[in-house]
Amino acid sequence: MEKIICKNCGATEFKKNGFVFGVQRYQCKKCGLQFTKTTPHGKDARDKATALALCQLGVSQNQTAQILSLTPTTIARWVKDFPKNIPYSFNNNSKTKETDETTLRAYIRQLYIENRDSFWVSQNNFANGYEVDILIKNRRVDPQKKKQTLTLCGFGDSILQGIIHDAQTNQYKILKDSFVNISKEKLNIVWRNFARHGSTVIEGEKAFLSHQMHVKECDYVVFSFGSNECNHDWDKVSQNPNLPHRPRLSLDEFHEKYIHLIHLAQKKGKVPLLLSLPPIDPERFFNGIVQGRNKENLLKAMNGQINKIYTWHSMYNLEVFKIASEANVPIIDITTYFLKQTDYRDFLCDDGTHPNHQGHMLIARALSDFYKKYV
Repeated sequence: MEKIICKNCGATEFKKNGFVFGVQRYQCKKCGLQFTKTTPHGKDARDKATALALCQLGVSQNQTAQILSLTPTTIARWVKDFPKNIPYSFNNNSKTKETDETTLRAYIRQLYIENRDSFWVSQNNFANGYEVDILIKNRRVDPQKKKQTLTLCGFGDSILQGIIHDAQTNQYKILKDSFVNISKEKLNIVWRNFARHGSTVIEGEKAFLSHQMHVKECDYVVFSFGSNECNHDWDKVSQNPNLPHRPRLSLDEFHEKYIHLIHLAQKKGKVPLLLSLPPIDPERFFNGIVQGRNKENLLKAMNGQINKIYTWHSMYNLEVFKIASEANVPIIDITTYFLKQTDYRDFLCDDGTHPNHQGHMLIARALSDFYKKYV
C-alpha cells in the first residue's frame, strides 16, 4: 500500500475526510491540511537530470525524448527552464579520464548512432544534473572499429561536389581526386553526395527533402554552404554601381535557413557536420567577374577596394562558425588548413574561389584529422 504523507508538514498521521469528485480526501492530524494526492505531479527529478545531461552532451532533444520515452515538447520545456552555469564536480578515481567537451559530445552521438536499438541511461547519481551513466545492452565491440564503413550524405555547393576551374579550357569540371574521393579510399567512407554547383542552402534543403531514403541510411549528414549565398549579380552591379545590391541571401537569411536545415537533419535523428569555407583570392576572383563587364563600375561599387570581396566572403564564413556554435553541431574547420600555408592562394584555382588539386588534398587532411579525433 502506498504510504500517505502530508504534503505540508510531512506527517504520516491522518484521517479520512470524505470524497472530492470520487477521490478519497484526507486531513492531516498535525497541521490540518486537507489533501487528496500524495504522489507529486510531473516526472521524476532523475528523468529531468538525465535529459538535461544528455542535451548538455550534444544529444538532440528529439533523440533524448526517444531515449527516455518522453515527448520532445517536454524535453524542450525542461531545457528552457534549466538554469545555466550550475557549478558541478565529480569524484576522481582511477577510471576517470578528462576530455574536452567536443570529443565527449561526438562520442555520445556515435554511441547512440551505433547502438540506438539498445541505448539506455542508468539513473544513479544526479545530484548536480550532470553525472550520467550510459548503458548499452549487448554491445558488440569491434576491434577493427576504425576500419568500419561510415556512410555520409553530402549536401552543398561546388566545393563539396569537387568542382575545379580549368584555366586552359575556361570550364568547370569535377576533379577525379577530390577530397570526397580521397576520403573514400583513405577512411573507408561511403559518400552519397548530392552537392551541386551554384547551390545555396535553399536548394540544399530541397535536395535534402528529396533524398530522405539516403539520409535515413547514412551515419552523418555533411553540409557545405556559404560561398554562393554571399555572391552578387555582377551584371546588375556592373550596370548600376550606384544602386544598393543584395547578395543571393542576406547574412540573416543565410543564418536562419541554415539553422532550419540543421534542425531538419536532427529531427531525422542524424548528426549534421558543417564544412567551413576555404578563403577566397579577391584579385583572381575580381579578374574573373570583370570579363565582359564594366571594370570601372565594378570598382566603383567596391569603393575601389578589391579586398572588400575577401572581407565579405569571410563574414559569411564566420557566420558558419556561429551557426555551428548556436546549433551545437560539429564543424570541420578547413579554413585554418588553408591559412596555415605560406600562401593559401597556391591551393586555389585561377578563379580564386575553388580549391585546386592541392587544395582538395588539404581538405582531405582536415577531414581525416577530424575523423581520427572525433569519430
